[in-house]
Amino acid sequence: MTTSRTARVLVVDDELELRCLVSDILGTLDVTVSTAGSGTEALEIARSQTPDLLITDLRLGDCNGLDVIDDVRKFAGDVPAVVITGYGDSETLAEASRRRPIELMTKPLDGDRLRETVQRALNRRGRLERLDRRNRRLRTIARNLNRDRNLIRGQLDSTCADLTCAYRNLSNQLSMQQAVLNYQNSMIAARTDDDVFATMFRAFATRTGPLHAVAMVCDENAKLNIIGRFGVPKPDELGFCQKLADPVVDMILRSPKCLVIDAWDEVDLFDPAIHRRLCGVSILAVPLIPAPGELIGLGVLYRKGEQPFTHQDLALAEMTSLASALAVRRND
Repeated sequence: MTTSRTARVLVVDDELELRCLVSDILGTLDVTVSTAGSGTEALEIARSQTPDLLITDLRLGDCNGLDVIDDVRKFAGDVPAVVITGYGDSETLAEASRRRPIELMTKPLDGDRLRETVQRALNRRGRLERLDRRNRRLRTIARNLNRDRNLIRGQLDSTCADLTCAYRNLSNQLSMQQAVLNYQNSMIAARTDDDVFATMFRAFATRTGPLHAVAMVCDENAKLNIIGRFGVPKPDELGFCQKLADPVVDMILRSPKCLVIDAWDEVDLFDPAIHRRLCGVSILAVPLIPAPGELIGLGVLYRKGEQPFTHQDLALAEMTSLASALAVRRND
C-alpha cells in the first residue's frame, strides 16, 4: 500500500452471501473491495488491478482457493492472504498453512477478527512500503554521494597531477636557471680556450653522467680544428674524435645551431672505419657564435650507450653557448 492510493482488497468466494458479508465487514476500513465468484474471475481482476490483500475461500466452484493464491503471487509478488474454510480438519489446515497466510479463519466468520486482521496486515504492508521507499531514497542519495565523491576525487587527482607537473616544471626551470648562472660565473674565471671547454664539459658531465667531448676552434683560415679532447675515464684517441667531429662540423655549417644527433641514425654520414663504435652514441653539438653569422668554435659532446641527450640538455646548451662564445672571443 502506498500513501498515494487506497489499499485494494480482493475477496474470492463462490457464495454471493459471503462476498457481501466480507464487503460489509471491511466497509468501515479505508480500502477498496473487489469481489470475484470464481478463481478465473479473481485472476482477471488481479491482473488488471494488483490487490494489496487477498481473501479467499478454500473451496471454490472452479478451483481451489490455494491455487488462486499461488497464481496471483506468481505475477503480483508475495501478496498477503486470508484463507476462509468451512473444513477444520488438520490436513486441510496444514495444506493452507504452507501458503503462509496471515490468518486461517473458519466459518462462521468472526467479523471483528477479520476486520482487525485486514487492518493489521495493511498497516504492516504500509510500513514495509514506506521503509522500502525510504531505503530507495537512501540508496539514491548514497549513489549520488558516491558519484559526487568520485567526481571530486577525480578532480583532486587531476589537480594534484597538474600541481605536481607544474612544480616539476618550475623546479626544472629554477634548476636550469641556477645551472646557467653557475656556468656564466665559471666563464668569467675561464682564462684560456681550454678552460672554456673544460667548464662546458664539467657542466654537462654533472647533469648527464659519463661523457666525452671534442673542443674545436677556428684558425686564421676560419677552419675548425680540434684543440682538446675530454672524457671519463679518459678521452678517445684523436683519430676517432676527428672522424666523429667532421660530419658534425658539416651539419653545423649548414645549420649553425645547437643540435642533438643520434649517430646510429646518421651512420652513413660518418667514416666507415668508426661505424661499429657508433651504436648507442648520442651527440650534442654546441656551436660558439658570439655574433650573428660568426662561428668561432664548436663543442662536440657525446655519450656512449647511456641515456641520450634530452630536450633539457639541448635547452641548457642553447642558454650557455653564447657565454662560451664570448669567453673564447675574450681570450683571443
